[in-house]
Formats: sequence, C-alpha cells, structure tokens
Amino acid sequence: MRLRDRFPAFRSFGSAVLCGCLGLLTCQGCGALGQRSAVHLMGFVAETGMPAYLRETDLELAAQALAASVKLTEALLETAPDDPRLLLQAVQGLAGYTYAFVEGRIEAARGRDQEQMKIHTQRAQRLYQRGLQYGLRLLSQYAPPLLQAPALPLETLQVQLRHLDRQAVPALFWTSFCWGGWLNLERTALETGAALPLLQAMLTQLLALDETYFDGIPHLLHAVRYASFSVALGGDPAQAQHHFRRAHALSQGRLLLVPLLEAQYYAVQVQDRPLFAQRLQDVMEAPETLAPEHGLLNAVAKYRAALLLRRIDELFL
Repeated sequence: MRLRDRFPAFRSFGSAVLCGCLGLLTCQGCGALGQRSAVHLMGFVAETGMPAYLRETDLELAAQALAASVKLTEALLETAPDDPRLLLQAVQGLAGYTYAFVEGRIEAARGRDQEQMKIHTQRAQRLYQRGLQYGLRLLSQYAPPLLQAPALPLETLQVQLRHLDRQAVPALFWTSFCWGGWLNLERTALETGAALPLLQAMLTQLLALDETYFDGIPHLLHAVRYASFSVALGGDPAQAQHHFRRAHALSQGRLLLVPLLEAQYYAVQVQDRPLFAQRLQDVMEAPETLAPEHGLLNAVAKYRAALLLRRIDELFL
C-alpha cells in the first residue's frame, strides 16, 4: 500500500501548508493557547508533507531540506514539548538524516580519511542519541516507564512494551532505529552488550504489532541486528537471512535498502562474495523510476552500493 493511501491527509498537503502559515501569522501576539494551536497545526503540516521528502531523489537537496525540517520541528517542540506529531517528526527526521547522510559521509571517508571518518562517526552517534531521546519521550505517552527504557531491567521493559498497540508502531520503529543505529556505531563499548537484549525486546514487540509497517521495514531492523553483531552478542546468520527474505517479500522489491543491507551485513558476515556483488549490482541497475514513494531511500541505496563495491577486496578474504 502506498503511503498516501495509508494517510488520506497527504492529499490535502497544499491546503494544510496554507492553513498552517495563516495560523502562525494570525497568532502573532496571541497568548500561549493560540501559539500552541498554531504549533499543533504546523505539526500536522510537517506530518502530511513527509511524502515530499521521501520522493526526493536529489541527495544534496534532500539533505538540506531534511536538516532544516529537523530544526524547525525542534523549534516547534519548544512551545509544545509533548506534541506527539512533532515528537514523531523529530525522531523520524533525525533517524533518516543520520542514516542517509551522516553515515553516508562515514562510508565515503572510510579507508581514505580516518580523521573525517572519526568526526562523522561521533556526529552520527550524537544525532542518533538525540533522536532516541525524542523517541523515548513519545513512547512514554503510551507507557510512562518507557522514558527510561535503556535503564530498565529486561523483564520490566518487556512488561511495559506489552502496553503498546498498533498506534505506537511508528514511535517504536523510529526509536528502535535510532537506538540500533547508535549501538551499531558503538560496538566496542561495554554497554553495548547489556543494551542489545533490551533493543531486541523492542524489535520483537515491533514485529508482533505490525510486520508490514513501511513495506516490511521492521524485518530489516531484525535482519541487520542479527547480521551485524557476533554470535557472542546475539548475532545469528540464519535468522538474518530469514528476515532479509521476509523484508524482500513484503517490499516486493521496491525498497533497495533490503538488498543493500543484505550485502553490507549478511553477505560480509558469512563471507559470500558472489552474493555481495550480485545484491549491490541489483541495486545499482534498478531503474530510477522504481517506487517513487521510496525515491529518497532508493537514491541513498544506490549511492551507498557504489561505495561498498569499491571495498569488496577489503571485505572478503
């Protein structure tokens, strides 16, 4: 199902933008209630405008636009710190920007400029942590103890996660994305081993609530989780392969992140060089017109596939 069919309000984006701008203008000089009403309206505008970002295939333009959107959202949160739409936009924007562009700079610098690689890695860690905090604030609206999810005992976290329903799926997904992204860049940290079971509990609940969200992307988080860590830290190549296959089936080949991440994590983990090369070639040869609703993510996948292919001799013995 296309995103615009899932959210009928997307069709009225132009009207929402106009109303939002008028609302902000007319609330200049109004009291806190009027300002909050305008901010809530702009949160709706930001939410309904998300497909415009997801369709953008010019990566430079998308990077600038998404960064500006994140800062605007954070500014609006100063007035309405508990607005669920704004919190979701903040965690989603930070997750998307960090993965698509900051991690892209890490890969571009890998093997060429260690100092730049270090700078971008630290920046990605900070941004993922920032997104995680917004996500936890949002999840706490469904179950207050989830605000401290990374510090909860595993059994307590599992109990609290059972309070979530399908309405919480976007919040749970993007929060897990930020947490997983941060842990993936902190593999040598001692706290990673303790955090992974907690993250796994969130991913398990996410899959139980809705495996089809965003064309099956919850399976992609599971696949990367199992393929990117050693067996000692819960890695499992067989489970990774299962989730990659399920993600491919649910996305029907429209989401190029699936073969990209299968090559980057699974093929490297099991040292399958032909699979690595084939998946990345599939990504690079996919038509530009494939799934316009995933235009940005597919453009990112093509860019990253080219970067990974140049490292093939380094990644395989």
